[in-house]
Order: sequence, then C-alpha cells, then structure tokens
Amino acid sequence: MGIRAKIGLIALIMVVMLTGCWSRRELETLGFITAVGLDHAREEGKIQLTVQMAKPFAITGSVQTAVQEKPFHVMTATGHTVFEAVRNLNSISPRRPFWTHARFIVFGEDMARDGIQEALDFFDRDGEPRRTSFVMIVQEAKASDFLQVEFSQEPLPSEGVFALLQGTRLAQSTVAAMTVNDLLQSLEGEGIDPITVRVELIRLEEDIDIGGDVLRDQIKAKTRMTGSAMFKDDRLVAWMNKPETRGYLWVTGQVKSGIININEPTVQDAYASLEIVSSRGSFKPQLTRDGIKVLIQVEVHANLGEMQQYIDIRKEPALWVSMERRMAEVVKNEIMAAVEKAQHFGADIFGFGAEIKRRHPKEWPRLRENWEEEFKRLTVEVEVKARIKRAGLVLKRASIRK
Repeated sequence: MGIRAKIGLIALIMVVMLTGCWSRRELETLGFITAVGLDHAREEGKIQLTVQMAKPFAITGSVQTAVQEKPFHVMTATGHTVFEAVRNLNSISPRRPFWTHARFIVFGEDMARDGIQEALDFFDRDGEPRRTSFVMIVQEAKASDFLQVEFSQEPLPSEGVFALLQGTRLAQSTVAAMTVNDLLQSLEGEGIDPITVRVELIRLEEDIDIGGDVLRDQIKAKTRMTGSAMFKDDRLVAWMNKPETRGYLWVTGQVKSGIININEPTVQDAYASLEIVSSRGSFKPQLTRDGIKVLIQVEVHANLGEMQQYIDIRKEPALWVSMERRMAEVVKNEIMAAVEKAQHFGADIFGFGAEIKRRHPKEWPRLRENWEEEFKRLTVEVEVKARIKRAGLVLKRASIRK
C-alpha cells in the first residue's frame, strides 16, 4: 500500500471516529454567574442562594443602553441544600446558570457563625464551579444584600469587588484572601484554622430590592474591605482589623506592600510614612521542657515616602537608625496583636500546629488531642529586622520661606 493510500485510510478512520458536539452548550442558552451569596433562608432549615448573573446585551450595547440598564441581574432561590437551590434557579431564569465565571462566594455573618463547611461541599464536589473563587464574609449583613453593591468605574460589580480585593492585597496588605481551595485545605488540615476576607456593606438606600432594578437610576450600596474574618474550624468567631490582619500576614510571609507610619524622632506629633517594598516572614516552633515556644522572624525593607517635618539625615545619621527601630517596633506590635487575638479565641490561623506536625510528627498525636488549649498557652518571640533603603528623590525637603 502506497503512502497516499495509507494517509487516505487514516483520514477515513478519523472521520468515522468523530462523534460530534453531543455535549455542546450554546452561549445564548447560558446565564453567566459572576458572584454567589449564601444565607440562612427565612424557612427553617433551608439555605438561601443569591447570584449575580451578567446581561451581555446590556454590557455590549450602546453607551446609552450601558448607562441606563444594569448589566447584571440578581436572583435568589432556596433549598434544603445548596445543590437544590442551584437547581431551583432554573425555575426563575430563562437561561441555564453557568458557574465557571464566579469571582467570589460571600457568606452572610449569621450563616458564617453557624458554620460554612456543609455549604461549601457543592463547590468542592461539582465540576463546574472553580476552586479559585475567593471566599468573603460580610459583616452585620446578608450576602443577598451585599450582591447589590455597585461601582461607578466598573459595569459588573463582581469585577469591581475583585479589583478592590487585588488592590487592597497588593497596595495595603490588610486583607487575608482565601480561595475555596485554600479554605477547604485549612478545614481538612490539622493544626490550622481558616482566615478570609471581611467586607462591609455601605447602604446608600435603606431598602434594597433583592430582585434588582432593570434600570440603573443610582447606586444603592457600596462596599469596603476592612480586615479579615477569623474562624475556629468552620465557624466565624471574630473579626480582625487591618493592623491585626497585617500582623498575621507578616508571620505567614504574605505582606506585599503597604504604608507604615512612625513618629519622627525629633518632632512631637509629626509622622513619617514608610512604603514597604519587600518583606519575608517565617516561624519555627520549638518544644521545650517549659512548653511550646514559637520564634517568629520577619525582615522588612521600606523606602521613606513622606515626612511631615524636615530632618537632615545627612547631618544626623543616628536618626535614620532611630526610624528603622521605630518601624521594627510597629511591625512587632502588629504581630503580637494578631497572635493575642488568635490565642484568645483558640484559633490557630497561623498554622503553628501544622508546622509542629511536620517538624515533630512523633509528638503531634499527643498535642493534637488538646491543641486549642496548647495553642492558647504557647509563648511567642518576635525578631524583626527593619531597614529603610531609600529616601525618595530628594535628600532635603523644600522649606517654606518665612
């Protein structure tokens, strides 16, 4: 058989074996879910599922249409399980909900305090939702209300919330973001408790219609991110403010950037702002006769971003060292604030126990039986190396002629 005949035979076999698009999904039949909210329903024992669904024709239409009509719609359904509520959405949506594009899942505070593990099972088990969606907890509000927030710069609220999260993480380092995958690993692992983003709902109107208006007359609610939500197992137990959250991030080596304000050495009630440019954090648990000791080591580099009063560092180099010492003290205080709050609630968000399990596998079974109390009793020692690298583009600030 010649080469041409062989190629023809292979091509014929391939054509016969092609099965076609038997499982195709036409775009015009899908409703793209961009955000998900979970609350307790009014009916006892049921879950309320709220979703934001994009309206492509409102996003891609004319400028006049895009301004007047909301490019998303908010829908809600209930069920004894999340999966049942998901299927019940089909009775109110002409398009089949498609979950792959969900940016985040937000829990109302009431549901988060009662436990979130059961509600997460659907997002872990089903193949369509992605584990890369971020998990958030809304303080003193329902998730259904939170999904009404909007942004004047972004047509889709989910994109606005995602951009706000990324900006806060990278520019301020004051939120501890966890994806569904991160959260599930923390819940499954030993010696570690979850921590995730806290969001607040800023109501611009008292009454928020959960169905959403067709036309965008005005923004009804905004949001801000102000720290983190601390969990013990799968239950929300406490809120962490921004300094406490950054204390947690110092320990776990997740601080990307941010501003540290210190008192200027020679001027009372005057501040200098330092921009964090790099940092490294680690911890090492030690088992001693007196108990468990954890050594936390942090190295942080910063640039001088602003000074309220002039200091000529060229003439007084000791002041530069003084500012570095003050910066190290701020970092240490933030770390200790985070550790003390975590110990107060018995929530090992740092993973001290998980590290002990890794380093001392023979001792861990004994400690695991009463780890919450062991965690509350352990002692922490903090070492901070702080260095100010640059002073900006000027050595001497401009002075006002008097």
